[in-house]
Formats: sequence, C-alpha cells, structure tokens
Amino acid sequence: MPNDSTPSQFNAWLLAMRPKTLPAALAPIAVAAAIAVSHSASPRYDLIALAFICALALQILVNFANDYFDAKSGVDTVERKGPVRATQSGLISEREMVVGIVIASLVSIVTGLPLMWAGGVTFVGLGLLCIVAALAYSGGPFPLASHGLGEATVFVFFGLVAVVGGSYLFTGQLLDIAWWQAFIVGGPISAIMLVNNTRDIETDRKANKLTLAVRLGRRHSEQLFSLLVMTPAIASCIAWGLSLAPWHWLLASVATIPLAMRLTRSFHSSDASELNSVLAATAQYSLLTAIAFAIAILWS
Repeated sequence: MPNDSTPSQFNAWLLAMRPKTLPAALAPIAVAAAIAVSHSASPRYDLIALAFICALALQILVNFANDYFDAKSGVDTVERKGPVRATQSGLISEREMVVGIVIASLVSIVTGLPLMWAGGVTFVGLGLLCIVAALAYSGGPFPLASHGLGEATVFVFFGLVAVVGGSYLFTGQLLDIAWWQAFIVGGPISAIMLVNNTRDIETDRKANKLTLAVRLGRRHSEQLFSLLVMTPAIASCIAWGLSLAPWHWLLASVATIPLAMRLTRSFHSSDASELNSVLAATAQYSLLTAIAFAIAILWS
C-alpha cells in the first residue's frame, strides 16, 4: 500500500523524464534557430518549432530507455548515489516503462518526419540514427555508455547533428559558424553526462558498466570536466583570433567563464552524493551558455 511519501503516478513519470536534464535538448536547437534567423531571409520557423518538440521527445526517450535498461541489467541498485530511478524502485513497472519508451519514440518520429521530409535522404538517415542512438545508449548488444562512448555520443548528436544539421535544415545552407557553435554547445552538454557517470563510478564499476568516468577515474574525469565547461570560451576565442567570429562571441564567453569556474570548483570539491546538484547546475549552465551565444549571434 503506498504511503504518503510515495510519488503519484504523474510524479513518477515526471521523475523518469529527469526534468533537470531537459535543458540539454533545448540548448542546441536554440543556437541553430539563432543562426537561421541571423543568416537567412526566410528561416523555417515551422521546422524550428517541430525541432524543439522532437529534441525534447528524444531526450525523454533517452532517459526512459536508460531508466529501463539500467534497472533490467542490474546497473541501478539501492547503492547508487543518484536520484531515485522509477523502474528500479518499482514506481513504474518494466512493462509500463516499455510503453513510455514506445510513446516517446512515436512522438519523436511524428515530429521528426516533417524534418526528414524537408531535409531529404541525409536527414532520414540522421533521424533513424537519433532513435537508434537513444536506445543504444544503455541497451542493445553494444550499450554505448558501457563502452565509454556516452560523452562522445552526446557531443555528436547534441553538438554536430543538432547545431550543424539543425541550422542547415532551417536555412538550406551549411554555414562555418555552425561548426564552431557545435563545439560551444556540445562541450557543456557532454559535461552533464560526465557528471552523471562520475557520480556513479562505484556502482557502475561493480556492474561492469565501463563508462568513460570509470575508465578515467575521478581525477582525470575532473580534468576533462573542466575542459568541457570551458569549451565555449576556448572555441570562441580561437574563432575570433582566426577572424572567423565577431567580437560579440567574446562577450558571451566572458559571461560564461565565471559560471564555468564555479562549476569546476563544485565538481572538484563534491563527493558522489553531492554531484546531483552539480549535474543540475551543469544542465542549467549549458542552457544559459546557449542563450548567451544565441544572443551574440543575433546581435552580430
């Protein structure tokens, strides 16, 4: 019999969606949209709106799939330091989570079909790859996260695919600016995944889930985190130095540096249980960084 502290069914599903990670889905589309508005006389606002919905659905799909597969494989246990997982804790049954995965997949496909139609054969392939990657992150015969490829996968899909592919879809042009912004946006979002996996090093190691954090260890994970959250400043300074970016990017990077330094200090000084707040702050940082650079792009 549920007690007063047991979440309602609605709250259980909200928990499984992991709202704190959802800014990661919005950040690259916001930047791609800013590129489109500033570099096209007639940006595709209809496609931009669909892309936001599709990106959110894909992020929720990733979270549902991770919840389901980590519970089924025994990776998620009562020993983990992270937030309660809906499937492992019994708040949502395995069967119900499969239904959730199917619904999230369908929403991704329905909102993604017009994007694929507009983009042609290449975007059909990218759309299918997005679905496969979302499911293969934690499941399938070669779980990407268990082979240390989680952060790289996040960078490819949230940086290169979302920003470069999105801006091309919205403008019909393959712009140099988009490649730089892919690094600026992709770095901090990859850092979210690194925090998550660093928090779970001990339980993942016991379950033989060899994430990048498990392979690197805590100290080297801290160093990589520092690099990832500083990527916006590093990439914008390089691009400006090569005369490939306007000075407005430098202002955006100056605004992000204090936040990046604060995050780095928090990450280095936090134990595993305290990294939950660092994860949420990193997700917020990724969105704030994207907004800062989106404004810089529009301003320039």
